[in-house]
Amino acid sequence: MQYFWAKTLSNGDPGISVRDHCLNVGCVAEALMERLPQKVKAMLPRGAATLAALHDVGKISAGFQSKCSIYLQDAGLSDRAAAERWADPSFTDRDHAKISQCYIEPHLGRAGRWAFAVGAHHGTIYTRLDGLFRPKDIPACREWEKEGRDTLLAEFTARFGALPTAKPQEDHEDLWLLAGLIAVADWMGSNEDFFPNDRGLGDEASAQRARETLEKMRWGGGKMRSHSFSALFGDKPPYPLQEAIHEQAQRPGLYIVEGPMGCGKTEAALWAAHRLHEAEENTGLYFALPTQVTSNRIHQRVERFLAKALDEQANFRLAHGASWLSDKQALLLQPADAGDTESSEHVQEGRSWFASAKHALLARYGVGTVDQALQGVVAVKHFFVRRFGLAGKVVVLDEVHSYDVYTGTLITHLIRELLALRCTVIVLSATLTKERRAELIAAAGGDAEAVRSQAYPLLTVACAGEPLIEQAVEPPPERHLTLRYCHLEPQEVLQECLHRAEQGQHVLYLRNTVAEAQDACRMAQGMSREGRVEIGLLHSRFPFFRREELEGEWLERLGTQRALDGKGSLLVATQVVEQSVDIDLDFIVSDLAPTDMLLQRMGRLWRHARTDRCGAVQEFWINAPVLPEDADANALKKALGKSGKVYAPYVLLRSAEVFASRTSLVLPTHIRQVLEATYGHQAEETEPSSWKELREVLRQDLEEQKALADSATKVLGQQSRKDAEGLLTRRNGAPTRDLILLSACERKDADHWQLTGLDGETVTASAFQWRFDVAKLLSRHLVRVPRYQVPRQDMPPWLKLHTHGPTSFALVQIGGDCLFPDAQEDGALAFCRCLGLYAKPGAKPIYHEPDDDDEFDD
Repeated sequence: MQYFWAKTLSNGDPGISVRDHCLNVGCVAEALMERLPQKVKAMLPRGAATLAALHDVGKISAGFQSKCSIYLQDAGLSDRAAAERWADPSFTDRDHAKISQCYIEPHLGRAGRWAFAVGAHHGTIYTRLDGLFRPKDIPACREWEKEGRDTLLAEFTARFGALPTAKPQEDHEDLWLLAGLIAVADWMGSNEDFFPNDRGLGDEASAQRARETLEKMRWGGGKMRSHSFSALFGDKPPYPLQEAIHEQAQRPGLYIVEGPMGCGKTEAALWAAHRLHEAEENTGLYFALPTQVTSNRIHQRVERFLAKALDEQANFRLAHGASWLSDKQALLLQPADAGDTESSEHVQEGRSWFASAKHALLARYGVGTVDQALQGVVAVKHFFVRRFGLAGKVVVLDEVHSYDVYTGTLITHLIRELLALRCTVIVLSATLTKERRAELIAAAGGDAEAVRSQAYPLLTVACAGEPLIEQAVEPPPERHLTLRYCHLEPQEVLQECLHRAEQGQHVLYLRNTVAEAQDACRMAQGMSREGRVEIGLLHSRFPFFRREELEGEWLERLGTQRALDGKGSLLVATQVVEQSVDIDLDFIVSDLAPTDMLLQRMGRLWRHARTDRCGAVQEFWINAPVLPEDADANALKKALGKSGKVYAPYVLLRSAEVFASRTSLVLPTHIRQVLEATYGHQAEETEPSSWKELREVLRQDLEEQKALADSATKVLGQQSRKDAEGLLTRRNGAPTRDLILLSACERKDADHWQLTGLDGETVTASAFQWRFDVAKLLSRHLVRVPRYQVPRQDMPPWLKLHTHGPTSFALVQIGGDCLFPDAQEDGALAFCRCLGLYAKPGAKPIYHEPDDDDEFDD
């Protein structure tokens, strides 16, 4: 067969051939399939590895081969290429993925749609192929192109098996599973740590190297040992809720676990996952949480569980959003040709799957944000790789009640897709409404009309072809909370908090926005007597390394084994501590929030039994603004202040009505009662007209957000968006920008810069060569901020190479001011270790006037 290059070497010479590269990828696909759960493997078509091997057959084309001028010269094709204008995109298509799809589709006959998976390996889905343009005087497929492709087709069908003849399913779950397999096999088969870029290995050696690659990358994981609850989670018996789900978890399906805060829902999910693994119904685990801080803490609990549960410790590996920072799993990938922009983007995308938060999806055991999983059902590039990574696993969706209708609609779509991919889905919630439970049951194909139980705690099970199970569970002992609904100024709140902290209590003041939390922390530091009280602040606008330090300090100080030194503390925080965080407070004051959020916050109060607790009663204060009587809708929104920009004003009003007259609450007995009082429709007819107006605004907003979410899941028929963290998974609020905070950036020569982080670490960044230590430093110094606070700034080449998506960087000066090099405007941001990143007083928006959601970033 004539030699056609697939990748070039660093000096521009042609390297490995199309045939050898495709063989490598086919062998990796085979090795990956061997490690898939049997139920997932059965979804793939006959000839899946063959299609993976043929993914780059389109590189045997004039448009692609002309990208390497040295190859044309060596092959004596320079004159012909010039005459036929091979390098002219208006005469010759240069998109090899599209050409691969176009070539393979006719060979599949009635099963031609499988070719979509081949063409999509760079992340773009081609549903129409009439863009393959050739002028009339040049054949649509030159003879040498056809001959080269036909040769590979014959060789690979003989080596890997015949092409599929059955059509994909109508819902395309199997099609996108194949697309994920091909994309991952391509990235791994291009990894120069294992497959040389200058030569092939031969059939047997390539197959052996593929298996070695998966071993060295620890692709897979051990089997579960049979264990009792106490052996897995400590010397204690299981709670009734934990026993109930363990007993029911005998087959894949949807399991909804509703129970009060602190009743062991996390361990219930893990014990159920253990049983499903033991029975070989599922393989692998992904634990999805609302935020990065919750995923960081749950990671530690899941890690302890797996260390005890797995039989094969050598293969044990748990990935989470930041695990790649300490575990070098990045692929050594280079573009097919150094000057090929599309190929460079493909390499960067491939590398990101092994050197970013996305890796938690591909690892056998992972903990991460729900956003990473949700991007498997929306139209972003490589959405199908997420589906491939999750297929066959137990997927735990924690704190499902915490999402708005946009993200909640995506959750519903996700559950449907996961079940089709042979997953088991375990939904955990403390505050789920009956209506929402019915929606989730319907997504699982269950009978939503059969949802009747108002018991609490409750386990609901929906498995294909079986009647719905609603199992009431014995509740934990009642907790009696003393409530105070008040209207205090922040200074008055802090006086009470500091007074209690000085008496030895551990106190939490929960604010609804970052700016209000920062202001409260400043005020508390000014009001407290030196050395009497520990004061801290937690929110999302700290760079990762600093947030990690603060979380470690405060979650230990307020955790199960909290300090017994008698010194009290005051933690000011935003929503980052209200869910999936095991902290124990003696007294809590919270801004007014929706009822379900307030219940979550109450779950941090007196969380553990203690004999040394300061304070006689469990007190929870709700500090709400004064709401004027007979006010119109605009006046009510103004009275709600910044909280009315974070949460729907109508929901805040209903929540205020529920709690304003309450002086006590019994948990878990009253949870259903207050939820239905807030979100039910019983009181709507007697509401003031201004409330009705706000309710109608909310209804319209919910309908719009649901329609937008439904539209985002239509992956065919619309252009896939760039794969960026959180894209399309949250409602469109204010635009944000990733910002890297450094202490110094010094240019050493034309292509190298010395970067110094705020933690003192120094690295050398290149404009052309991706380096793990640089990517790690930048990730640990990243913080996400409203875009209107960031000056316009071109990304330097080292920053483009090591980040994913638009990113700015700033140098923190000695006084804390952030200097943005080469920016078009002066910045108005500052940073300090105690407060995090903040806008300086009087700062004006740079890009646009802030939207309503600009205030909110927990």
